[in-house]
Amino acid sequence: MRYNKKMSEQICIFVALLGIMSCIAIYFAQQTEQYQNNFVFQQILFFVVGFGVCFLIAKSNMAFIRKHIIWFYSAAVLLLLGIVLKVPFAQEVNGATRWYRLGGFSLQPSELVKGIFVLVLAHFAAKYEKKPIKQLLIVGGLACPILWLLYKQPDLGTTIVYLVTMLTILLIANKSWKLIASLIFAGILSVSGFLFLLLNHMKWLEAIGFKKYQFARIFTWLDPASDPNGAYQVNLSLKAVGSGMLTGRNGNMYIPESHTDMIFSAIAHQFGFIGVSLLLIVFIFFIKILIETGLKMTKSFSSILFAGFAMCFAFNIFENIAMSIGLMPLTGIPLPFISYGGSSILGNMICIGIMLAVIRYDHEME
Repeated sequence: MRYNKKMSEQICIFVALLGIMSCIAIYFAQQTEQYQNNFVFQQILFFVVGFGVCFLIAKSNMAFIRKHIIWFYSAAVLLLLGIVLKVPFAQEVNGATRWYRLGGFSLQPSELVKGIFVLVLAHFAAKYEKKPIKQLLIVGGLACPILWLLYKQPDLGTTIVYLVTMLTILLIANKSWKLIASLIFAGILSVSGFLFLLLNHMKWLEAIGFKKYQFARIFTWLDPASDPNGAYQVNLSLKAVGSGMLTGRNGNMYIPESHTDMIFSAIAHQFGFIGVSLLLIVFIFFIKILIETGLKMTKSFSSILFAGFAMCFAFNIFENIAMSIGLMPLTGIPLPFISYGGSSILGNMICIGIMLAVIRYDHEME
């Protein structure tokens, strides 16, 4: 029991450390005076609320949650469905409907249901681990509605994070090497097919729901000179990262959304290579702790769940940083625990709370 408490404490310490780094980064990012809000104070409030929610979830009975898991899954689907159907509280921003607007607060369901998504898939992956075909069908069948609802918002970046998380859970949970090889082959074939259609039959992709602006982002990423206006944000981000050099630059450089999606560029500009390296080291140790904790769990459900969360956070971090330095197209993905945003912080803290609850009840679960 003492050992489990130590693992929980290590996770909380790194989350708190990331929270401190977030507030420092946002303080410097908002000096460009793009907005008049005090984002640092609001971010502190988000973390306080987030830790409170995390504490409540950590004290919950995971055995009870697993017994009624289908109700949590249904709630997640309904939250996302309301966005797609554009119910009265749904809010559209820049052509995408991804938020609920309640009074003066906005909530992004795709961030809030992330923990439920991993929890549900890990539960059923462990339940049917001795029946690989049935496991694949059930896990895939449960994931597809959520992936489709995310894609229809449209939110391709988040959809990719969820998809990679699902594939990780299947690969970790499945004991059939033939099935694993088939999944890898299917993934390679799908990416190759998408690229072929993108370059030769774009209208076919539009027919199945892809948007022209998504193609524009991809082509601008491949050839920034082809659309200087489209590459404007990426070019500013690259300049900010490069100008930071070793120890950072005094003064602030204008970067659109520097306190949210592009906060990595603001950190690189303000604190240079040393600051970025420190941030990456903290992220690496955080993911390392999640992986090590998962390996030391006694039940397959717990190990699968930690693997899912580790990949979810790791790929999210990679995607945000990659788009900031031009290695991936812009997707509007926040940097976990660092970017400003109540939904992002609350969603991540829900994930942490679920993991702490699983650590606590690992030896009691079936």
